[in-house]
Amino acid sequence: MEPKLPSEYEPELRTFLQSALAERAASSLSKGACVALHIGAQEFFFVRGRGQNLLLPQSATSPELHFWLTEDALRHLLELAQRPEASLPGMGVSVLECIWSSDASRKIRFRVDCGFLTLWRKGYFSVLKAGGPEVASYLARWGFGSLARFREVLKNIRG
Repeated sequence: MEPKLPSEYEPELRTFLQSALAERAASSLSKGACVALHIGAQEFFFVRGRGQNLLLPQSATSPELHFWLTEDALRHLLELAQRPEASLPGMGVSVLECIWSSDASRKIRFRVDCGFLTLWRKGYFSVLKAGGPEVASYLARWGFGSLARFREVLKNIRG
C-alpha cells in the first residue's frame, strides 16, 4: 500500500485552490463541477460551489475528471503557484507538462468519466481557454488544435 500523503498537504492544497489564481482559472466552471484528486493514498474532491472553489474529503457528486498526482508533482505545482511571477498560463502549461511527462515522479495521470457535452456544459474547456495563447499553443504542439480533436480523442479513450 502506498504511504499516506503527509497531512500538511491538505491545507496547502486548499490554500492553492482558494487562491486568486485558482479561483480565476475555475470561475467558468458550473456549480457542481467535480474533480477527484488522488494523491498518494488520499483522495480529495475539488468542486465548484457557492461561487468558489471547495476541497472536500469526500465526493458530493460523481466526479467528471480524475487526476492522480505524485507527491513530487503536487509539491512542484504548489511551489510554482507560490512564486510571485506565477500566472494562469504558466500554471496551465506546467500541469500539461506533468501530464505528458515521461518522468514517473512528476507524472500526472487522468481519466475522464463523462462525455464531451458534459465537459462543455460544465465549463471545463473554459479552464483551458483561461490559460490563453500559451496553453493553446502547448496543446496544439500535442495535436489538440481544435475542439473537434478533443472530441475525437475523448470518444476514443471512452470507447
